[in-house]
Amino acid sequence: MNKLKNKHLSFEDRCSIQEFLNLSFNFTQISHRLGKHRTCIAKEVSKHRFLRNHSSSSCPTLSHPPYVCNPCPKKNSCSKMRFLYDASIAHNQYKKTLIDSRSNLHITKGQISAINDIIAPLMIQKNHSVNQVFINHSNLLPFSKPTFYRYIDLGLLNVRNIDLQRKVRFKVKKEYEVVRTKTNTKIKLGRFYRDFQDYSELHPDASIVEMDTVIGTSGGKGGKCLLTLFFRKTSLMLIYLLPYKKSQYVTEIFEHLKQTLGIDNFKLLFEVILTDNGTEFSDPSSIEIDFNTGEQLIHLFYCDPSCSWQKGSLEKNHTFIRYVLPKGNSFASLTQEDCFLLASHINSIPRLSLNNQTPYELSKLLFGEDILNKLNIKYIFYDDVNISPSLLKK
Repeated sequence: MNKLKNKHLSFEDRCSIQEFLNLSFNFTQISHRLGKHRTCIAKEVSKHRFLRNHSSSSCPTLSHPPYVCNPCPKKNSCSKMRFLYDASIAHNQYKKTLIDSRSNLHITKGQISAINDIIAPLMIQKNHSVNQVFINHSNLLPFSKPTFYRYIDLGLLNVRNIDLQRKVRFKVKKEYEVVRTKTNTKIKLGRFYRDFQDYSELHPDASIVEMDTVIGTSGGKGGKCLLTLFFRKTSLMLIYLLPYKKSQYVTEIFEHLKQTLGIDNFKLLFEVILTDNGTEFSDPSSIEIDFNTGEQLIHLFYCDPSCSWQKGSLEKNHTFIRYVLPKGNSFASLTQEDCFLLASHINSIPRLSLNNQTPYELSKLLFGEDILNKLNIKYIFYDDVNISPSLLKK
C-alpha cells in the first residue's frame, strides 16, 4: 500500500483515528489500518489535540505517545491536566488552517514588480504560456502554477485572464461554407487507417508524420494556405506556403524536400505520413515515389472520414499558428520566409509532453542540426519566442 497517497486526512480518517485511540492502538497500528505514514498520524494527534481540563498537575503519560488521554479509563473523572483528540474538533481546525493558508498572500511587492517587469511583457506581447514562463523563469516565481493563476484572478499582476492562451476563448464564425469534394476511394486501397495501424504494429519505431492544411479567409475558395507537417516523435512542425489548396502544389513541396534532404534522409524522416481526405492529398503516389527510379520511398495513409482526432497531435499544434494568424485573417501577404520564421518560434516552445524540452532541442538530438538547417528551422532563445500577431507584422 502506498502510504504517501492522499496526504490530506478526511473526516472519516479522523473518526477512525479517534476510535483507534480509544481502543489503545498505537500510532504504528493506526497507520497500518489507514494506509498513512506513522509520522502523519503522530503529527495529526499532537497538532489537533485540545485541552480538556486545566490543572497545575500533569499526567506523565502525556509526555510520550499517543500524547492524549483517549485510551485512559479515567479520562472523564481525572483531576489532572487532560488532552483529548476529537475528530470533529480536529477536522474543523484543519479546514480553518487550510482556508487561511490559501487566502493569505505569500508574495512581496518586490516580487510582484519583478514579475510584472519581466514576465508580463512575455505573456501579454508574445503569448508565452504559464508553463513556458515557469520553465524559463522558475527562480522568479516562488509559487506553484495554481497560485500563479490565483494571483492573476486577484488582479495582483499586469497579466489578465484574457492574456492567457487557453483560459479565455472566443467563438469564431466558420471561415467558409464549401462542400468538400471527396477523395477518390480507389487511391486509398492499401492506404486506409486500418492499413496504417497494421503498418505501425509491424514497425513500432517508424517515423510518423501527420499532414494537414490550414486555410485563411479565402483558403476554401482559392488563395494561399499552409501545408503543415508534424513529427510525432519530436513534436517538430514544418510549415509551407501553398499558392492554392491543390495536390500539384503539395507534390512540389515534397519534391523540394526530396532534393533538399537527399533521398536517404527523406526516407528516414518521412517513413509514414498520415493525412486526411482532402483533395489536396489526392495524389499519394507523387509523394511516395521517386520519379527518377520508380522506387517507393515512403508510405502515405488516410484517416477515416470525419475522424480528425486520428491525427489529433497536429490538430492541437495548429493552435500555435492561430495565435499568430487568427481565424479570419488572410494569408495573401505571407511569404515562405514568414512560414519558416513562424515554425522556428513554435518549435522553440518547451512542452510538458517532452519533459519541458523544445521540439527543436529534441529534433536536434535525434536528427542532427544539419537536417534542421536544411529545413530552415532555427533556434529561438526562450524570451525571444513570440507567438502573437506582432511576429509577422510588417
